[in-house]
Amino acid sequence: MRIHYVPTVLLLGSAVLILLIGAGLLLKGRAVRRTAERFRSRAVAATATVVSLEAKDLSFGAEPDTRYFPVVSFVPDGATEAVEAQTLTDVPSPPPRVGDSIEVAYDPERPDHVDVAVTEGTAEGAGRTYAVLGSLVLLLALGVAAAWLVLLLVVWTH
Repeated sequence: MRIHYVPTVLLLGSAVLILLIGAGLLLKGRAVRRTAERFRSRAVAATATVVSLEAKDLSFGAEPDTRYFPVVSFVPDGATEAVEAQTLTDVPSPPPRVGDSIEVAYDPERPDHVDVAVTEGTAEGAGRTYAVLGSLVLLLALGVAAAWLVLLLVVWTH
């Protein structure tokens, strides 16, 4: 059996690089999830007034999915002036109208970090995109390594 060094270095080097990228994506997803959990652990509830709605179209397929992120105004505990901020997550359908009151949760250390209270206590989606992408990239790394193995066992041995 003769090992061809250039394809071996290219394929295995690529597999290692892709593996590192996948691991980085998984670690980023974990960090995002932890950040969301920390926010939830110290969040304070408040009643806010919807100032405006920001519509964002997410289209992963043929049909766009419109999500609404309210811009709200509220007075944090111990403050005298109102804070105006866009929520970190979208509101469930149907979205509130401008002038409506909604319950929010905010970070007392950074009152401009506001979330809709309906989503409070759940961080299930936080970091999910990074985790899915990381998993797919890791599968790609395994595929590249498997391609090298096929070349080694099938092509180069004959």
